[in-house]
Amino acid sequence: MFKTRKTNQGTEMKYPAGIVLVFLVMLGCNKQGAKKYEDYNEKDFFETQGLIIKVEKEFAYQNRKVDVTYIYNLEQDKPTVGHEKDSPFIPMAGQPMVILVHKYEENVTFLGGNNYVEDENDLVKKYLEKSDRFGVEYYGVELNKLD
Repeated sequence: MFKTRKTNQGTEMKYPAGIVLVFLVMLGCNKQGAKKYEDYNEKDFFETQGLIIKVEKEFAYQNRKVDVTYIYNLEQDKPTVGHEKDSPFIPMAGQPMVILVHKYEENVTFLGGNNYVEDENDLVKKYLEKSDRFGVEYYGVELNKLD
């Protein structure tokens, strides 16, 4: 199986250290996944008001998966859509939620723990009223394109 060579001390294996090294490198690469909120500096985020628009739940024996789709920047004509896979929260669609947005990487967002950002309570109400006026579930969001 392994090449061997004969030395004065006896027979020794030639390749096992290389195989172990390759295995360890591959194992280390597999552990790198999507960064979590805890991997960032808390001070690099600001809070903004958001709204949960879709929740996909899957519960199996010793396995829990909750993927959440949300919108924020509700004051814009086309709100920003964000996703959080394996969320620690189990929100409901239509629920207001605080969204934590990274100051320097705007595509890095996470769900916050509170329902409303202080002083932005009316933002959700105005957004939902605007959606009703236009006869859509969520104004500026094409739900069929989120799948």
